Amino acid sequence: MGRSKSKATKKAEYTKVTIGESLDPKKESTTKLSSSFLLSAIPVVLAIAVALYYRQNDNNGTQDVSSSSTTRQLLNPQRGTWTEGYYTTEAISGQSYPSTHALLYQNGGVGEPTMVEFSSDNEFLKLGRLYNDKGQIVQSPTHFRNGTALYKGPTTPGTHFQWPAVSVGYKRTVPGVVGGNGKQIELETLTEPSSNAKTSDPRIFYIHNFLSGEEADEFIRFSTAEENPYKMAPSTGGTHKAWNQGGADARLTTRTSENAFDITTKNSKTVKQRAFRLLRMGGYLENLADGIQILRYEIGQAYTAHHDYFPKYQSDDHQWDPSKGGSNRFATIFLYLSDVEYGGETAFPNIDRLTADKSKELVDRLGEAPPLEDQKTFVKEAGLKEGSWEEHLSRKCYTKFAVPPRRGDAILFYSQRPDGHLDHNSLHGACPVLKGQKWGANLWVWNACRFSQCKGDPLHPADELPDTMKAPYGGG
Repeated sequence: MGRSKSKATKKAEYTKVTIGESLDPKKESTTKLSSSFLLSAIPVVLAIAVALYYRQNDNNGTQDVSSSSTTRQLLNPQRGTWTEGYYTTEAISGQSYPSTHALLYQNGGVGEPTMVEFSSDNEFLKLGRLYNDKGQIVQSPTHFRNGTALYKGPTTPGTHFQWPAVSVGYKRTVPGVVGGNGKQIELETLTEPSSNAKTSDPRIFYIHNFLSGEEADEFIRFSTAEENPYKMAPSTGGTHKAWNQGGADARLTTRTSENAFDITTKNSKTVKQRAFRLLRMGGYLENLADGIQILRYEIGQAYTAHHDYFPKYQSDDHQWDPSKGGSNRFATIFLYLSDVEYGGETAFPNIDRLTADKSKELVDRLGEAPPLEDQKTFVKEAGLKEGSWEEHLSRKCYTKFAVPPRRGDAILFYSQRPDGHLDHNSLHGACPVLKGQKWGANLWVWNACRFSQCKGDPLHPADELPDTMKAPYGGG
């Protein structure tokens, strides 16, 4: 399913793509500049009309099926295999001919699309790897309707596919990925990023049905179990070193929770593999993920706003900048292991609070902010001092964007933008628990081998990625 006609065609340029023509941003901008004179003379509505015409009249303008249909063998991953759901495998119902044009967005869907045209399977393949909005690699022009929104795959080594927002409140199933309870995982858009790195919202999604109750309970049990060498202790932060490398002493006064790590259990590995499949990483490598950090927040405990990535100059024994072939935390999947009676939200203080005009359903589910006097009462009863950072964060939790915990679900947010640059707008914090107790867990995925886990040169982590996980990719 692509973007709606009214939204997609309104922004699109109509461009003929010939074999071998590059679609990199520089050449796209050149195309736009060269067409500016024509567009000044021909109303933009003409381009819209052309796009709408093609989308509503798929039979017109297509060549003979025999001269353009795919003859190469397409992949058909079997149920239960790693690539199940990764590829489009069924031709569009009721369409016996290949499509000839699509709306093409950059990886992640930011910016304006280009209407691209192709007259053969070979021309389609020249566009490189393309995804639909369900995160599937599109194998041929028979797997989508004319005018559908498609998304370019990553083109720089060390960068990866990122889910397109499409629109706030947009919900999609993720083919081939089910939660621990066997239910279909659904991804729901919470923000709509822009191409402006300074003012853009970060890329945040709500994940429905990610964990089973049994998986959540096992994380909680193991966090305090005697057999866990990294069981519950005061939380650490700000360091790239593991506990057995001295990181256990990195205590923060602005992080008052307790944490444990699950590094070795079957439960943690199963959940991490599910996360990699959700992220469409192309495979699973243990050295691309930290151990799962299990968190316990009692009343009044919180974590001030912070980034999950490490600064580009964290240390000189690792290349931390993904845009230069380095590695860093790429995405966070925060797991909600319990409900919370009041408080405990995940807050993004640089983002405006969601309003009903963007998504009434989400606003209703996320809840209205309590009256200010009630907030003050809750904060006081939680034992937080007036003027403390906890109280200040609590205010942000009800004036800015915040997601409340719901057991078994999770949120996904990216610490990197699609081009590999660190996303400074991914700032977030854990709101103080005001009533009850909060259990959660951080699942951090890196774009390449994480610190101290590279087998080769740690100053060139992206070089170690296997071909199945290293951009750029061929088409189909």
